[in-house]
Amino acid sequence: MRTLTKTLAGIALALTCAVANAAPKDELHEAFAKFLKAHSFRATVTDVKKGTQVSSMEFVAPDRYRMKTSTGQQNLIIGDDMYMEMNGKLTKLPVPGVGQMTAQFRSERFLHDVEGDIVVKALPDESVDGEPAKVYAYSVTKPMKSDAKAWVSKKSGLVIQIESSGSFMGRASTTRVHYSDFDDASIKIDPPN
Repeated sequence: MRTLTKTLAGIALALTCAVANAAPKDELHEAFAKFLKAHSFRATVTDVKKGTQVSSMEFVAPDRYRMKTSTGQQNLIIGDDMYMEMNGKLTKLPVPGVGQMTAQFRSERFLHDVEGDIVVKALPDESVDGEPAKVYAYSVTKPMKSDAKAWVSKKSGLVIQIESSGSFMGRASTTRVHYSDFDDASIKIDPPN
């Protein structure tokens, strides 16, 4: 009995040490894997340099998005169908490939990239809207080169904020996406009647 107790204590200690010494890359991978399992969430997109909110988004798995621009215009994307608000009414528009474009917001490809050669560095902890978070820095090359930071909630283990800096069509920009309300059952996105 004493040997079994010592063995179990040794296993528990080894697991605790493994978790405590997990590499930043593994921790970030785990957070994004958990993020991909979320059934729903809300997000706001901010232009960091201008200090202005660009858009907001709601998501419901597997492929439903409600996006609102800073001017209040609403668009729905449900699978490969897009509905754009025009004159106060949501109208279905043919937008080839819209489902693939929105799939990048929840791409499993990033998990494979993290498993590959991306270098992830742990930064000092911070808080996001009062929520303690671990912070990680990394760089990506797809779909374009950008330097990024991710904040992972210490409480939920979910990615709650991403900030990326890069250049698109010759213009440098820094964008922050703040995520909230994970798995909130009140988030519903249905096709308009």
